[in-house]
Amino acid sequence: MSTLDLLLGIDPVKLKRPVRQVELSRLSEATGSKVVFTIQALTLNEEEEISEISDKGDDKDPVAVRIFTVLKGVVTPDLKNSKLLERYGAATPKELLESGRLLQSGEIAHLYNQISQLSGYSENAVTELKNG
Repeated sequence: MSTLDLLLGIDPVKLKRPVRQVELSRLSEATGSKVVFTIQALTLNEEEEISEISDKGDDKDPVAVRIFTVLKGVVTPDLKNSKLLERYGAATPKELLESGRLLQSGEIAHLYNQISQLSGYSENAVTELKNG
């Protein structure tokens, strides 16, 4: 069977956007309950939007890329929630993450890496076939 035939045989419903739940241990310890974030893969359009927002002339601001990836990739909790922003004294979701009042830089990096993996950026996303 050809690759095209295999692709045509896939039920598109089975190709949903990947989603994963991750626990943030430090926040779980602080609350005494599991603090679980639901994250999702990014679409190409979302990645392009992040790239444009993070543009600094000829370079990309790597911190902004991580922050906006987390803001786009975290489904729950809603990091844009006005009550959450007010509670942590942030005017914007970006400020909430930049301030370190809610998440530490390593936690943001961890979420960024997990979202990137879900989006297909991992060692095992593609396997090279060798002839012979």
